[in-house]
Amino acid sequence: MRRKILIAVDQSVHARQAIKYAARMGALIKDVDFVLFHVQPMISQYLLEEARTKPKARSQMEAVSKKNHQASLDLLETCKTRLTEMGVSAECIELRTSPRDAGVADDILQAAEAGQYDAILIGRRGISAFQELFVGSVTTNLVSHAKQLPVWLVDGTVASDNVLVAVDGSVNSLRALDHLVFMLSKSQGPKIELLHIKPKLGDYCEIDMGDMEADTLSQAMENANQRCLTDFQAQALNMLTDAGLTDSQIHFRQLEKRLSPAKAIIEELQKGDFGTLVIGKQGMSSSQFMGRVAGTVIQKIHDRAVWIVP
Repeated sequence: MRRKILIAVDQSVHARQAIKYAARMGALIKDVDFVLFHVQPMISQYLLEEARTKPKARSQMEAVSKKNHQASLDLLETCKTRLTEMGVSAECIELRTSPRDAGVADDILQAAEAGQYDAILIGRRGISAFQELFVGSVTTNLVSHAKQLPVWLVDGTVASDNVLVAVDGSVNSLRALDHLVFMLSKSQGPKIELLHIKPKLGDYCEIDMGDMEADTLSQAMENANQRCLTDFQAQALNMLTDAGLTDSQIHFRQLEKRLSPAKAIIEELQKGDFGTLVIGKQGMSSSQFMGRVAGTVIQKIHDRAVWIVP
């Protein structure tokens, strides 16, 4: 089965970084096609209103639309050339453009869902938390609104094929792992590490308890967590080996929680020379642990890619 990835591009350096990452992944993923997609600039609402009743305005609007469409095609051809120069076959690259409608993020999502793509790849724009609070960004909106499709965010230049998978034993972790398995089936190159950070009682309960009660609950949670992880490891190993990955590629690692989970993951990314992090958009619940972790990691990564899997 061929994989199909939508690469959202524009004139920015972030798009060029996404294209470099696509070429790197193209060397690892079997039977993959890339679709370069560009959302054209918005046409003035005033001009659109005028064009409904005035022939001159209609002519101006058509000229602007034609100019935008041609500029978009030129950009896509440039991006295609970059991909082919990096070793991706031209036969595996398709070009698509559309006028802006609902907004860049929503237009990308609609195109990806309609085309039944397996993932959306986009360069992460450098933007502060303060800016995102007020103006948002295409990448943030993509991750927030994607309900089914994994979103691959690329920051900077990715220099390693190795993959870190953050897991917490949940169904969402299995879904993230399943996406990785589908993409990297029979790929003999990358090292794959499954990282589990043992949660603490405070991750689930903020109520101050007596020492004895807290110790009892902590022990019960640790026992349940270990049983869950043991079952998860067995299932994960079967998924990975069934996909043609070798035992030498696969590693399991469990860390005591001494930092925040997001900081621990980022530290492991850097220390272990991983180029890609795969993480579930949510964890055990929609608002706890892994869900918060994914949002924090997205803000903090540098020269890495993150696959966020709903």
